[in-house]
Amino acid sequence: MTAYLTEADPRWAKHSGEAGHYGASEWGPEDLERAAMFLAELAPQAQQVFQYLLRHPGRRIHCTELVDKALGGPNESDPARRVAGVLSGMSKGHSNSERRLPFYWWEAPEGSAGATYAVRPSVAAVFLAAQLDAA
Repeated sequence: MTAYLTEADPRWAKHSGEAGHYGASEWGPEDLERAAMFLAELAPQAQQVFQYLLRHPGRRIHCTELVDKALGGPNESDPARRVAGVLSGMSKGHSNSERRLPFYWWEAPEGSAGATYAVRPSVAAVFLAAQLDAA
């Protein structure tokens, strides 16, 4: 079952993120220029995963789908580790942005495997607007 989170859904606050997900402000409409710079500094595979998340705002996407659809597969032994490694390619953009990481993630429930990832609808709007402004 596909899970979509509205902007006000309390599950956003129950994410599994650690460093980079706290302490800085969330992305907002005043951050279009900052978002464009963030996108320009992404490593290629991080760009692919982030663009996939942006096309599905608010949708919790399992790491296996990200490997299959955003990274072109194949799903090797540990897709969760692969996606986490790819998203480390956001480090330069993140450190320069003075904002929190623009995605959320949740560990798999007990007895399941793999994390899920999502971008808040309001954050997706900022990044999509930044892309339109740059075009």
